[in-house]
Amino acid sequence: MLSGTAQARDSARRVREPVAWALLVLAAVMVLVSAGQLLNVAGLGLPVCGPPGQSCFVARAAGVLPQLVDWTVIAPPVLAVVLAAFSGGPTRHARQVLTAAAAVQAATLVLGAVSLVAAAAGTSFQPGSSYIFDAAGLAITATALIFTGAVIASPALRSLPPPAARHRTYGHDH
Repeated sequence: MLSGTAQARDSARRVREPVAWALLVLAAVMVLVSAGQLLNVAGLGLPVCGPPGQSCFVARAAGVLPQLVDWTVIAPPVLAVVLAAFSGGPTRHARQVLTAAAAVQAATLVLGAVSLVAAAAGTSFQPGSSYIFDAAGLAITATALIFTGAVIASPALRSLPPPAARHRTYGHDH
């Protein structure tokens, strides 16, 4: 019989991959909603235009940028990587979790960079110095993406068999 600590550790190992996926879905939804707001998809709640003389896209970019550099978008993919790759060794689908995390991080970085450039071009929304903090948030996202890429390229993950091969033994599916 397992001790209480061992049982807790075993339970945590079983749920870390589903938790990693849930974190990635959360972050992906926030990035997709932000992308929809930036591209003016109807019904997503950002103003269509800013002050007179200001580009509508600039107004949307200024509204979306803080969402893309928020910790609730930056942290979940990083935590998903840690859960899938490090907490007790790589999970069964660690490669897929890490690839999804990299995709979310890359989308966040691209949309954030576009938003930063557009919003900074029309500085009537906030002081120019506030964009330094937004740029720092994007730098953190870029750093997180580099970290995820390094984990994906690590020998431990590269040595995992492809997902389809893990389910086969001697040519038979189980």
